[in-house]
Amino acid sequence: MRKKEILIFICFALCVHFSMHAQTDSVRAVLQAVESTYNSGAYLSAEVEARRFLEHTPLSDTAFVTLHKYIAFSLIAQGKSDFAREHFKSILTVDPDFSLDPVYTSPKILVVFTETKQNFLSARKFSNNDLTSSFKNSQPLITYRTILFPGWEQLHTGRTTIGSIFLGAGVVTLGAGITFEILRGSARQEYLAATIPSDISSKYDIYNRYYKAEIASFVAFAVVYVTSEIDIFTFNHSPSISLQSALSPARGTTLTFAFKF
Repeated sequence: MRKKEILIFICFALCVHFSMHAQTDSVRAVLQAVESTYNSGAYLSAEVEARRFLEHTPLSDTAFVTLHKYIAFSLIAQGKSDFAREHFKSILTVDPDFSLDPVYTSPKILVVFTETKQNFLSARKFSNNDLTSSFKNSQPLITYRTILFPGWEQLHTGRTTIGSIFLGAGVVTLGAGITFEILRGSARQEYLAATIPSDISSKYDIYNRYYKAEIASFVAFAVVYVTSEIDIFTFNHSPSISLQSALSPARGTTLTFAFKF
């Protein structure tokens, strides 16, 4: 009986674990395929595949940047540098500090990217005649994954180590709670059906152990869940008070205190 129950728990844990990783693995496989296609010289195929995946799939910032990068690379390789600039702008909108390795990147690509980044930063600097030195926070937005299961949001944003820890802990504690709940229900039936005093006492002890283990497992899951939520909100939010410098053609350089709530 116990071997069967253990196998049920293991199957449950594995199903949850693999279902949560399925999306991450799928995205990683596509990114590797696009990179491989580009490196093989099939620039049009790499561009088409990246565009297809970009349009039909919700993506993390990392995957978004990578796909736009290979679309831009492929366009430049095809002699379409002007179109590539738009994809570099999309990258810079998400990550203004994005840069290319000057050693491993083609000089032709570097020229286009450098010009695009200079124009992008210049345009952002003077928009609305009043610009701050810290513009858009490049931290990933919090999504629905945050409330569905601990660790999923961290994995989605590329924080695989902490995400795997929270995910594994969540699977184990929630799975244990469900398993002990099933065992407790079965033990309760046996306890209620017992007629011999010694048998009643023995089966009640088993029932009581399962009950305590169930409570402890769900409490542990709650702790994992809350800790994961705290980690997400702490990681994705900048300090509430910051000092910003602003440059305006009309007023010159000014300093501003910013309060974030």
